[in-house]
Amino acid sequence: MEQIKLIRDYNAKHPDFHVFAGSEVDILKDGRLDFADDVLRRLDYVVASVHNAMSQDEEEMTARVIRSMENEYVTMLGHATGRLLLQREPYKINLEKTIDCAARTGTWIELNCSSMRMDLDWRWWHRARDKGVKCVINPDAHRISQLAMLRHGVTMARKGWLRREDVMNTLSLAAIQKALAE
Repeated sequence: MEQIKLIRDYNAKHPDFHVFAGSEVDILKDGRLDFADDVLRRLDYVVASVHNAMSQDEEEMTARVIRSMENEYVTMLGHATGRLLLQREPYKINLEKTIDCAARTGTWIELNCSSMRMDLDWRWWHRARDKGVKCVINPDAHRISQLAMLRHGVTMARKGWLRREDVMNTLSLAAIQKALAE
């Protein structure tokens, strides 16, 4: 709550620059989120991601992720399959149902372009695009040098037949503020 207040105060003092208040939250084993709705509703955006209990079967994992996306405060699904290239296989999830849920709920899906993830795989983006699902290209940067991964995300988006209008990162500040408010 203190961080949200600091961001709001900063934005009020710096009208030529805007910082969004957001957080990545864990999708718990049953699909609930690890932040209370009272906190989530105060954020500009919420990224819901699975970080544990990845051995659930496909039906459980799909239901878990869908339940999280049905939370009215979730903006985006992060790294949809949890894969780590050459390290960890994706968890079992029905991506068709997940994409259908994103289309129904208006949840954006992250294209995590970290060289360790490349998730959601480019082969799913055409289907997501055709369903009206929006993409957010995210380098998953943990240091400044990793921001350069964005170029790989753009390449993956193109390979997945995404157009400029399918990628939320291409919007103007006013357009992204409107989209987040919706």
